[in-house]
Amino acid sequence: MSPPGRDSGSGRSEDQDPEIVAVLEGRDSIALPSELVAEPISPEHRDSLFVRIRGMSVPARVKLALTGNKEARQILARDAVRLVQTCVLRNPRVTLEEALMMAKNRSLHGDLLRMIADQREWVRHYAVRLALVQNPKTPLQIALNLLTGVQERDMRLIARSKNVSSVLQQQARRTLMRRGPDGKP
Repeated sequence: MSPPGRDSGSGRSEDQDPEIVAVLEGRDSIALPSELVAEPISPEHRDSLFVRIRGMSVPARVKLALTGNKEARQILARDAVRLVQTCVLRNPRVTLEEALMMAKNRSLHGDLLRMIADQREWVRHYAVRLALVQNPKTPLQIALNLLTGVQERDMRLIARSKNVSSVLQQQARRTLMRRGPDGKP
């Protein structure tokens, strides 16, 4: 995996930060509030959740991404630090809906989209495949591989879309021409 984004405060890569290494290895001493880890979160805590998470240190957000509840994961999936987003995808409680939301996120880094594409149980679902193909940040080779499983009506939209790579548009057009007017090869 390529190195995650840089921490603007320290000037060194987050994955080399001793605190973050300790979190990733499971030997940290960071205590998270139980309402951020338990499912579901109570309504009185939901309002301040965003503010509380943004006030946490990067190592605490990494730990929360690995162990947090659905609401915390949804906030952390949009975190500015790529390592935090990566840890959200590594959380064993991530659902198909969360993976789909991340696949549709056009600001998500290509490496994270590659992680989603590598998960067979997620890519097996048509909505995730389509979201990855339509996301302009999905690495081109992955998008081209997934394009073969796209339905004709969506293939037509991709062939005309200005939001995808021109190579992907051309491949969609070629596939449509090969399928012929009845949509079959």
